[in-house]
Amino acid sequence: MTWPDLCESLLDRLEAKGENTTTERAEFGVLVAECGSSGCKMALSQKGENDNGD
Repeated sequence: MTWPDLCESLLDRLEAKGENTTTERAEFGVLVAECGSSGCKMALSQKGENDNGD
């Protein structure tokens, strides 16, 4: 599973419990777009790696 897939899954689970995730989905979309276009370390193609220095 990729990190974007995991985030989508978690947002889906929150929505299933009645939580409003409109803001989080919008922010997530921006982060994915920025990361995909800037070559960030959390590239969309990486699976299971966490090398962002945190």
